[in-house]
Amino acid sequence: MSRRGGGGSLDFDLNLAPIIDCFTVLITFMLASASFISVSIFDAGFTPAEAQGDPAPPPITVTLDLKKDGSIQVVTKGTLESKNTFANPDEAAEALRQLKEKYPGVESMTITADAEVEYDSIVKAMEKTRKYMPGMVLGGF
Repeated sequence: MSRRGGGGSLDFDLNLAPIIDCFTVLITFMLASASFISVSIFDAGFTPAEAQGDPAPPPITVTLDLKKDGSIQVVTKGTLESKNTFANPDEAAEALRQLKEKYPGVESMTITADAEVEYDSIVKAMEKTRKYMPGMVLGGF
């Protein structure tokens, strides 16, 4: 029996060059544009469980600034303007405890660090200070 309908071959070459060219341009564009994207503030996700609604703004804002030499600077702005430097996270946690006693409505702080600070140091500082300031926002990384 003979087959009807063209005895042509089913083998053909698929030209992938245009698709590869498109993907090359897209990948180059994505890599070039990714260098302009930066995160300035990142929510660390440590917010107090009992916090509800949008209360009045706190009287002070607290920033924990980790320096490359290992020191920690506690900066407060608002009704109390201060900038104190401590040698280790334990001393900074004690200062935060005193701030918490004076301003019980303050529940959060921003943590910033120099570019040379290792993430291990940031995590240790967060662990030491979490019991006094449970709400943490990572900023400036």
